[in-house]
Amino acid sequence: MAFNFLNRNWKRIIKEVLQPQPDAAIPEDLAEQTLDRAPTLWLLGKVQSGKTSIIHAITRHPEAEIGAGFKPCTRHARAFEFPPELPLVRFLDTRGLGELNYSPEAELENLAQQADAVLVVARALDPQQEEVFGHLRRLRKHNPQWPVILVQTRLHDAYPDDRDHPDYDALMSDPDLHDLQRALKAQADELGDLPGDGPVHTVAVDLTRPEDGFSDPDYGLEALLDALDQVLDDAQRQQLRSLTLTGGSERLRQLHPHLVGYAMAAGLTDMIPVAGFVTVPTLQGKMLHSIGHYYGRHWDRTSLTEFATSLGSGTLLGIGASFGARQLGKLVPVYGQSVGAVAAGTASATVTYALGRAACYYLEQAELGETDPAGVADAYRGSLKEAWQLFHNRLGKASRDQEPKE
Repeated sequence: MAFNFLNRNWKRIIKEVLQPQPDAAIPEDLAEQTLDRAPTLWLLGKVQSGKTSIIHAITRHPEAEIGAGFKPCTRHARAFEFPPELPLVRFLDTRGLGELNYSPEAELENLAQQADAVLVVARALDPQQEEVFGHLRRLRKHNPQWPVILVQTRLHDAYPDDRDHPDYDALMSDPDLHDLQRALKAQADELGDLPGDGPVHTVAVDLTRPEDGFSDPDYGLEALLDALDQVLDDAQRQQLRSLTLTGGSERLRQLHPHLVGYAMAAGLTDMIPVAGFVTVPTLQGKMLHSIGHYYGRHWDRTSLTEFATSLGSGTLLGIGASFGARQLGKLVPVYGQSVGAVAAGTASATVTYALGRAACYYLEQAELGETDPAGVADAYRGSLKEAWQLFHNRLGKASRDQEPKE
């Protein structure tokens, strides 16, 4: 029985890898479900203040492609959802600030209702921030709990020639950087006390390209993420942190958010009784197809069989057998709908992510002309624990959000 089920499950996955269907094969509301749970960060600042660099640092999406990824949401505002197929984070950007005869009050108020936090982005050496700060003060009068983070960028514009970054903790005490320190303090003082009692943080960052020659292209990024940790709720914080992968190749770091997106979608889908029976294998197949495309390698039956064999029969059998058991668990009233759904969703999300990580390792080895079955299996097993922790907390929050309010 378990063998037959496993065979059907993998047939669906293989079919989706080898014969991918259009995006319509994914339930229409799935991207909306993931987007509804994604933190929305509003980047409020002048043109060329460093907003694109912040998006790149958080998502690892190539900077050259970020501009094309924005979609208009009002006349002067646009949104960047990432990953685009199944979003985990949404950035809002307002164009026109500082331009003559531009009055954005109505649009700004509309965007304020959508944002979970606002990142006010300003070049450290640009003291002309009256208009941006003025809009922010007016908005906070109507949104007194709204979290605000002042992000001060392009610190290196004030460095002496050939100077590298100081230790981050020593930035405001380095004797060579008095001009920068005065500029940062003056800018923060100009922002002053905002109306309301929502949290306000100030973070200095210098987000550069590796070819710019600085020792840390992500200088201050961790401080920015720490500030976001303090203003977002637990689930949003974990989801935003999930976009960043420590270690691994640059290519794997770029792929990582897409794996998390597919895994979250599989988990959300599997929380809907019966529907997950069809859509989880579909999403897993789509993910494997997408990974192959990213590596420039086309899966075929031979490579898929080799990949499955590397995972091991015990792993494959466990995936197949537990999948059917989880579906039954969701439909048996004694388990409780919420508990059964969260368990099923977490399991599907965890397995989907681990499959993706294992596939990345397999394709990296294939690219080198090598095979490493033990390494593929280790990549799968090694990803399970961290993935389970992330998705259990995130999908548990999603389940609570769906419970009827008394």
